[in-house]
Amino acid sequence: MEVERNNANRVFLILLLVGAAMIIPAKAENILLIDLNIPEGYHHLIPGDSVFVETQIILVGRNQTDPLTDVLIEYAVKDKDNQVITKISETKGGIVRIQTVKELHLPTDISPGIFSVTVRASYKEAATETSATFEVAESHASQDFPLPQDIKSLFITLLVTIISFFLFSAYQFWKIKHLYKRTKKRR
Repeated sequence: MEVERNNANRVFLILLLVGAAMIIPAKAENILLIDLNIPEGYHHLIPGDSVFVETQIILVGRNQTDPLTDVLIEYAVKDKDNQVITKISETKGGIVRIQTVKELHLPTDISPGIFSVTVRASYKEAATETSATFEVAESHASQDFPLPQDIKSLFITLLVTIISFFLFSAYQFWKIKHLYKRTKKRR
């Protein structure tokens, strides 16, 4: 009796493992992973600027012998209340990986605050979404970009230094020339 129960348990476990092995590859084919990045210079923007988004979508469980897969990619800029500010979508084909760089234009009348870029990728019944945040300010911080007055002062200082060096060199040349004439007359 005990032997029959152990055999029944073994058969049940084998059937369970075989069933799981058949299900797992089918689901792995439809898994999408998204890596989203906003480049360094696009974390602090002003109204009317554009935010650039780099994405990499990985089709898990796919190999290079599979046919080309069309993935619907949706890009959306949302405010803190999750309201869509701007949105675009596209369909891209890939076998294992799809890499994109998108430029999303911000309206000129957008109010300052924290916003997010959301990227959603979908293929058949599989869909994945991820987001990253950035800030819109009234104007760029002075430490990020030198003010025109600072550039003007730097230019004037550089110009005065060059002119001073030129005049000093000309004076030294004149002194050497004058000294040379004196020594020539003495001979």
